[in-house]
Amino acid sequence: MKKIATLTETKMAILFIISLASTACLIEEVEQSSTQVNAGDTFTTIVTVTAVGAESNNPHHGAMAVMVPDDWSYTSGSFTTTDDVGSGAMLVDPDSGSVWLTQDGVSAIDIDTFFTTPDNMQWVCLLSDTGSLTAAGVVHEVTLNFGVGSTNGTYPIGYVVTVNTGNLLDYINTDDEDNELVGVDTSFNHMVEVVGGTANIDENGLPTKYQLSQNYPNPFNPETTIDFQTDADSHVNISVFDINGNLVQELVNEWTESGSHRVKFSGHSIPSGIYFYKMATKGFADIRKMTLIQ
Repeated sequence: MKKIATLTETKMAILFIISLASTACLIEEVEQSSTQVNAGDTFTTIVTVTAVGAESNNPHHGAMAVMVPDDWSYTSGSFTTTDDVGSGAMLVDPDSGSVWLTQDGVSAIDIDTFFTTPDNMQWVCLLSDTGSLTAAGVVHEVTLNFGVGSTNGTYPIGYVVTVNTGNLLDYINTDDEDNELVGVDTSFNHMVEVVGGTANIDENGLPTKYQLSQNYPNPFNPETTIDFQTDADSHVNISVFDINGNLVQELVNEWTESGSHRVKFSGHSIPSGIYFYKMATKGFADIRKMTLIQ
């Protein structure tokens, strides 16, 4: 069973593979399409990777492992590069990330356990459709599209860059000053919130925790929806406040059964601006920000 990790522990990365003998890869930038996506929409991420050294002997395919929620699906991907290949497609690795499975040329490792992977996350392993030789300073830009699942929550999308050779995980985030031994580079905790779907539920269809979701749409004009869930019958209060902390409206103030719930808020009688809404119940409290534009 996978260990449930903290956000710090779940720092992950995309791995773009070239050749450890003479090449190192560095993740220069991760650009995600949004910090909040609707269930069922498409999530796009662009990862820029630089080859520090040169590989003039063995053309290698690019390889990537991306950690996403376990109900997301990979739909398409492409890459462009400043080397002679130019561009191509990113395909699902038919060997499920075999490049990660050896260390020291002997022992087998599992990417799910080498990196602490939460129960609600999965690794998607990808390969470029074309291999290439690489000059020092070559830049690779990889664009990936995922179908967003139906489970609300905030998730740490993970990326790591590596090289396609043995012993690569011995060189993860090395402190080598000239970067020649950066075999695996990481970029962690790129947070994305899924809204408009269902709550976290167990095998019996019951919520597994208290949760206050981000309102949607946000910004809104003039109405918005707030989802929340409780894992036990309890008294729940949800109230809206202005930026000065003054109470604007009490949305919920009642005994609420365990389950997933939804409440609407209308800002038709208040001015545009930033507002906060707070959920409070015994043992749980959370505050989120929303923006009204009229």
